[in-house]
Amino acid sequence: MQPLKTLALALFLIISTGAFAQKELIVTEGSATTSLGERTGFTITIDKKSEKETLKALKTWLGEMQKKPDFEETVKHEFKLTGFVNASISPDPINVYFLFTEYSDYVKVTGFFEVNLTFVASTTMSDKVEPCKNFMRRFGLRMEKLGVEEQLAVAQKELNKRSDEQASLEKKNKQLNEQIKEWEESIAKAKSDLEQNGKDQESKKSEIAKQKTVNEEIEKKLKEYEGY
Repeated sequence: MQPLKTLALALFLIISTGAFAQKELIVTEGSATTSLGERTGFTITIDKKSEKETLKALKTWLGEMQKKPDFEETVKHEFKLTGFVNASISPDPINVYFLFTEYSDYVKVTGFFEVNLTFVASTTMSDKVEPCKNFMRRFGLRMEKLGVEEQLAVAQKELNKRSDEQASLEKKNKQLNEQIKEWEESIAKAKSDLEQNGKDQESKKSEIAKQKTVNEEIEKKLKEYEGY
């Protein structure tokens, strides 16, 4: 691989990774219509994800915090988490409704937290607002983490591809060196044969000269018999 291309790839990965740098997620409090009517909830925005992808990640995340959580769809785009235990919000099990609103390149997730039959809001349970926001914020960070993992998988695939290309080049290099060695041996043998051929020619010329001398002596002898 050429050095400039390698550097360009490295810079691309560094710049791209920066796009996924952890940042403070904004969680907004506001009212929205649920299957129970108007309720106050806490909303985060998940960039570059669909509702399907986000929902799958949410189920996995909840399953990591509580074994087999009671999670079901209530109406389209709304899901209910029943009897969930989260000590930072309440010592008692809580219910959480999740409302998904999908856009072209992002999805909004709103969590409605029901604690002891009352939905958390600044006007009802102000002391629980921040824990609820942190809950949503942590899920947002999980989604960012997934984005980084996906980018790493793409980068690793690219690295593996280039490593395979490098291995292929090294194999070709070995083959070429072996060919050169074979050619050098062939050239050395050809030079040796050429040198021997020169010696053989000199020897043969000497034999020819001697044979010519013999022939000339015989011809002289033959002339003695002219007229017979």
